[in-house]
Amino acid sequence: MKKRFILVLSVLLAHVCVASDETTLQLGVGVATSTSPYKGISTVTLPLPDIELLYNSAFIEGINLGYNVYDTKTLQIGVILLPTLLGYKSKDSDFLAGMENRTISLEGGLRLKYNFDNSFLSSTISNDISGITDGYTFNAVYNYTLFEAVNSSLSLYAGAEYLSDKKSDYYYGVKAKEATQNRPSYHADGALNPYIGLTQIFAFSKIWSIIANVEYKQWDSTIYKSPIVDDHYQITGYLAVMYSF
Repeated sequence: MKKRFILVLSVLLAHVCVASDETTLQLGVGVATSTSPYKGISTVTLPLPDIELLYNSAFIEGINLGYNVYDTKTLQIGVILLPTLLGYKSKDSDFLAGMENRTISLEGGLRLKYNFDNSFLSSTISNDISGITDGYTFNAVYNYTLFEAVNSSLSLYAGAEYLSDKKSDYYYGVKAKEATQNRPSYHADGALNPYIGLTQIFAFSKIWSIIANVEYKQWDSTIYKSPIVDDHYQITGYLAVMYSF
């Protein structure tokens, strides 16, 4: 289901992106690899489209879509759609055998972004609109440009995400009917997960560039105490090749 969703989304976004000659557009293909919090699953690797589109007040950032209802040079306030790429299948691990599959969800909400000279502050609150988790997410991040040259830039960011108890419990809880002798039922509460990361962009021509990212996220105790979770943290790496139109 994840792969089908990503494929359909990438086709739809590409169709939107080429629809206007006035579009400022970058298209790319990337691969994300991350450690998995779930027992018996060491890493997860996922191909992802990377689309950077800005057309008037509409935008696409990676696989997130949005529209700024208030848009100035320093402040943007808009609506946003973003998928939650979490979940697992019971066959992915012996520890998950007998669990119901947990699938990706789609959230919609509001985003506020304030731009400084060489940094920005962004916050998003979004609620599940797919009927998967019925939960919400609040995310806030500060991004600072450490270095910027003609063909290269390096940015450091730090932030935190809050998962409501419904969303946290959906992905990390164990229902009573899923419990076994070695896997007791468990309810995950609301979770606050801080994170920090680095993003490197290198342009080796006017149209081709590379984006590399690494991120460390610390799981809230209500997540890492789950009987199906094995780690206190997650490390994610991402690499994409971009083409500018």
